[in-house]
Amino acid sequence: MRWDITEKALHSEFLRTVEQRSGENVSSCYQCGKCSGGCPVVADIELTPNRIIRMVQLGLEGNVLRSETVWCCAACGTCNGRCPIGIDIVHIMDVLREMALERRVVPPPGAAEVLMFYRSFLDCVKEFGRLNEIALMGSYNINSWHLFCNVMKAPWFIFKSKITIAPHKIKQIDRLKRAFERIEELERKK
Repeated sequence: MRWDITEKALHSEFLRTVEQRSGENVSSCYQCGKCSGGCPVVADIELTPNRIIRMVQLGLEGNVLRSETVWCCAACGTCNGRCPIGIDIVHIMDVLREMALERRVVPPPGAAEVLMFYRSFLDCVKEFGRLNEIALMGSYNINSWHLFCNVMKAPWFIFKSKITIAPHKIKQIDRLKRAFERIEELERKK
């Protein structure tokens, strides 16, 4: 892959913004590649974590924010544990996703489904206070237009008591809903 690295890109505000919002010193990464060597999703992503970090260092904002890697990061923390200088790469990926949403960058097709799953997950937690697999699968299937994707698997999971049909709400769900409302209010103020 060729990158268009101009003088303007090297001195852009993108690196400073990512460092400020994440609280991480991205400039200190010396590209050892240990983060990518342990990444469990590296076979399924277009750019490895160290390449994303390098692109941030070079100020390649458009390339980074349009990358499906930003969306497909499993946030498992393996990269963080392997980084010899302690950069929190998972947090940087979170910041990059936030920036992509703020700038209304259209995610690539595979990443769009990850974003849809993420929103379905949050909606489920917001509604019940915990994850309900049936509600999550239903919401994701409807929103992704894969209406019958998991229908054949559900009976087995129900029969084996792996999932329940009736959702269980947590006590004091109103507190959690207020927390979500507060977060949404803070997001609107950004």
